[in-house]
Amino acid sequence: MVVLTPDILNQRYAQHLDWYPAIKNPETDPAFISGIAEIIDQFELVLLDSYGVLCRGATSVEGAIEAIALMREKKKAFCVVSNDTMTNKQVAAEKYCKRGFDFTAKEVLTSLDITEQFLNDISHPDSVGVIAPLEHPSNSLLTDTVRLNQYHGDIPESVDTLLFLTGAGWTAKMQENLVQSGSGRQFHLHVGNPDMGAPNGEHIVATPGYFLSDFVERTRQQATPTLYGKPDPSVFSEAFNQAGITDPSKVLMVGDTLYTDILGGNAMGFKTLLLECGIYLGRDIKEQIKKAGVVPDFIAPQL
Repeated sequence: MVVLTPDILNQRYAQHLDWYPAIKNPETDPAFISGIAEIIDQFELVLLDSYGVLCRGATSVEGAIEAIALMREKKKAFCVVSNDTMTNKQVAAEKYCKRGFDFTAKEVLTSLDITEQFLNDISHPDSVGVIAPLEHPSNSLLTDTVRLNQYHGDIPESVDTLLFLTGAGWTAKMQENLVQSGSGRQFHLHVGNPDMGAPNGEHIVATPGYFLSDFVERTRQQATPTLYGKPDPSVFSEAFNQAGITDPSKVLMVGDTLYTDILGGNAMGFKTLLLECGIYLGRDIKEQIKKAGVVPDFIAPQL
């Protein structure tokens, strides 16, 4: 496990803005509210990040379960839109139920669901190196790929494509081996979870986006990675289209990370709500917004 500080996290995101949609901020300063109850009636669809919004590790965030109950009471459509690449929508719904939520598979969309569309279309899987533990929900689609965890991070010569799927089980030593074996070579790059880090208990732990950025910088990769999660439009569009909403301004994206949830939501034309209970817990939220240059429509302490 690689532990990051919020400052290192933001530096990593800022170094790779060219991977993300262009920043498109609201024309007015963000409004501070107590929670989603104040603004829920303005929206037809609510999209919710998971870690830092609904839960921290295996524990639900205070007020999150009650906020979901309110949305059900008001008959508001919602969908959890997560960069989780260890669970697809069916498995994720079951996981959230264990944490006190009552989601169905139709109310969850993960970047693994989007990544699996890429995996289905691979024509030469033996040329694809995948960073993911050997026990993974997508194993049936990974059968003929090169599992780099099994190679301790060393990239065989036959591999010309890298998929940074999940950081579970990935170590600093594996990352060092990845960098050493990838130096002097160029690859096609894909990332299932573009997050640089995620809150886990009291820490922020490195996630695939971080390992990708470290690899790109240290091996001087030239290719722009293909992203299968936030802030890329693909996962937002999937949730938006399946809900049948036609006016993006009637959609609220709720998240705890400026560079993924808020930047991506703003770029889609959604309204955005930044929560202070996740990545930026205990930090000056105005200062974080100023440093990032990414501005939400609303700010609240929790959902």
